[in-house]
Amino acid sequence: MDIDEIAIEHISVEDLRVDKSGVLIEQIASLAYRAFREPPWNDDCALARLHLGLGVDLMRRNAVALIAKTRGSGEITGYALGYEVLRESEDPRDLTLSTISGTTALDYLFEAGGRVFYGDTLCVDPDARRRRIAYGLVVAQLRLIRSEGFTYRIGRTAVNATAMRALFAKLGFEELPVQDAVFADRTYWLLRL
Repeated sequence: MDIDEIAIEHISVEDLRVDKSGVLIEQIASLAYRAFREPPWNDDCALARLHLGLGVDLMRRNAVALIAKTRGSGEITGYALGYEVLRESEDPRDLTLSTISGTTALDYLFEAGGRVFYGDTLCVDPDARRRRIAYGLVVAQLRLIRSEGFTYRIGRTAVNATAMRALFAKLGFEELPVQDAVFADRTYWLLRL
């Protein structure tokens, strides 16, 4: 499978509602379940929790979810999900950057009206890696959020997630000297759009 055999599509919470068979959310959740059980994440969360989390994240402010599908079979081989984060909000669907990071050290990004997009999840099927799928998903996401007027795209990853760190560096992200108070082994990467 080559990147030319992959189609990247935008999905919404409405797409999940319309899919009465549940195949779309099942494929995405199964993909995340497999990928996040690997090091460095070693996350042992239940499939049902992943279903719920995907739906909740898609309802966040200015959520953008993209899937990578094989052109022939339509099998989902990757997805990227993110949303706008704010300095503060009273809407329970919103997240603040300080809630995610456990620190206000990143709040300077909101000065002068900056809009911040947080890339929450990037996941590629372990059997489909090293085929530029993650790269394609992030580039498509960046294109969309630039058109929406975001100032920054920020994400975090584990210090030993070498593939993700290399992808961030290749795309021009800068690693920030900010300690994550929630997950001490994760660092933040920032791209000015």
